Amino acid sequence: MIVSKGLPLVDMDVTDNAESRSTFARRSVLGVGLGGAAMSLLPLLFGRGTAAASAPAATAPPLRPTDDDVALLGFAQGVEMAARALYDKALGTSSMSGSDRDVFVTLRESHEAYVQALSGLLGRQAPLQVNEDVVALLEAGFTGGTADVLAAAYTLESTAVATHRDILRELQGTDGANLVASILVIEARHGTVLAAMAGKTDLDELLVNEEAAALAPAKG
Repeated sequence: MIVSKGLPLVDMDVTDNAESRSTFARRSVLGVGLGGAAMSLLPLLFGRGTAAASAPAATAPPLRPTDDDVALLGFAQGVEMAARALYDKALGTSSMSGSDRDVFVTLRESHEAYVQALSGLLGRQAPLQVNEDVVALLEAGFTGGTADVLAAAYTLESTAVATHRDILRELQGTDGANLVASILVIEARHGTVLAAMAGKTDLDELLVNEEAAALAPAKG
């Protein structure tokens, strides 16, 4: 696990609108402890807490992934496999050395762990297919100089967070939702580390890019 030290924590008032909840949640990632962080951030990140509290009692959500969940979680796994492949490319270049290399090894191993965790959840239904679109989009940056690699990795982590956030909104089974939530919290921290390595000092630049476009599985 990578923990970025010396970064300021932000205290903000949370208003009852989606934009404020999203901003607060992103900034909270810097200071929140990872133990139990996924569940504590869910109402802030996705605005589901208020609706759940006000809704009448209903059938409890399933624990295991539904058929629709399997497709979404398989897509998430493809993104994680692409991330692992891209970090492998960066580690194969001469620009990765010293402490930078150590960080990238840790990031690579994190994505490997997420691939394995999703396989454990999906079992034989795990597709185990690299999202080649992600690789093609960012491959040039991951094989360039240090500045290019850091920028590409920051984009990758921002895109992964946005993708998992959208997937989380659609998941029905709580096992899958808990896993995806825990992944996106840590990947948001990855973005902070990468921005700091690139010399960023502004708070907004130290967070994953909230305007990054989420990836989505093909319909039909």
